[in-house]
Amino acid sequence: MDNKLDWLWLQYVLGCGKKIKPLLEVFSSARSVYEAGPDTFRGADAAVTLSQTALTRMKSKSPRDFADIAAFCARCGIHILTPEDPRYPRRLLSIEDFPAVLFLRGDPDCLNSGSAFAVIGSRTPCLYGEQAATDITADLAASGSLIVSGGALGIDSIAHRAALEAGQKTVLVMGCGHGSSYLQENADLRKEVAGCGALVTEYLPKTPVTAGGFPQRNRIISGLSDALVIIEAADPSGTFSTARHAKAQNRNIYVLPGDIKSGNFAGSNRLIREGAKAIFSATDILTDCFGGKKAGSAGTGKTGEAFPGIDVKSEKGKKRRKTDKPAEKEENQPEEKPAAKNREKNMPEGISKNAQIVYNIMSEGVVHLDEITRSSGLQVRFVLAALTELELFGVAEADGPNRYVLV
Repeated sequence: MDNKLDWLWLQYVLGCGKKIKPLLEVFSSARSVYEAGPDTFRGADAAVTLSQTALTRMKSKSPRDFADIAAFCARCGIHILTPEDPRYPRRLLSIEDFPAVLFLRGDPDCLNSGSAFAVIGSRTPCLYGEQAATDITADLAASGSLIVSGGALGIDSIAHRAALEAGQKTVLVMGCGHGSSYLQENADLRKEVAGCGALVTEYLPKTPVTAGGFPQRNRIISGLSDALVIIEAADPSGTFSTARHAKAQNRNIYVLPGDIKSGNFAGSNRLIREGAKAIFSATDILTDCFGGKKAGSAGTGKTGEAFPGIDVKSEKGKKRRKTDKPAEKEENQPEEKPAAKNREKNMPEGISKNAQIVYNIMSEGVVHLDEITRSSGLQVRFVLAALTELELFGVAEADGPNRYVLV
């Protein structure tokens, strides 16, 4: 218990969200910092300097002053994890501002799962965003990956529930303390997560929500994960805070593109323009992260398939999946137009299978959404996703209501 008191003291001294790694590279533990005393951290010759606020706090309390908090947590079933605890998440230790203390309800061992993905997005998603969040998260969870999110309404909640329904543990990172009255609409979800995963926070029990709590919380969401997945984000959006943390932490950032005319996806599409990787399925993410080693176990298990749920038994869909070459001509079939051949040669590299299918159909002159849907054998939401992808690559554009054309 004593070393936990040392870390509780250090977190109080520094405050949440401060860079602790440089300090611990000089002083190997919270106990060493306490024993060094305030004078060690003053002046130009100090190996590490602390703010005046931190020095004042250092003098005002000692580790034993936190015994009541530790006892309260023990009574309430709240685990106190410190960097000296083997259950402390290894991924967090790689970032500059990892928490000195994590307060956790649930299973501490799940924090060090083999792979972990943060899934975040809009609090008021559209139907397409909801479906995409469910499908992608369910497949990531089915691959054996831990799902991390922030427990907010919208995409966060969808991600947690998709993981739970897939039978996989999930981690919910809070921007307040355990026992806070924040967001009672999600109280049942938090109970479920605590029973199959973990509720995590760096804030003392009963700490209410503050304006700065969520940006600080966001660094933990990305820090607990191998990569960040953004499903739907406006511009501006709170997801940019998490994206900035992920970039600083050298985490990959994956973004689902959306309608370029929709404000709901303005932030998502901007992140892609700024270098985030566009994705259309969990397989895209798993293949990029692990070279396909885990992709086969995700969801439907079909590498390269964009969004599970595509009717792969459709004859039209199967024909186009098997080959990108045009079908053999029947006797009375007209000669293929030269323009169509040129279109196929100009197909962008790296686009998804669905986008290839839609591109090939549009190269034949079909531009209405209904006809593309019929010809492709894909569900309309996957056609729309493919059209958005082609728009982002600059090879397609809208040409009136529900009409699209290659450019």
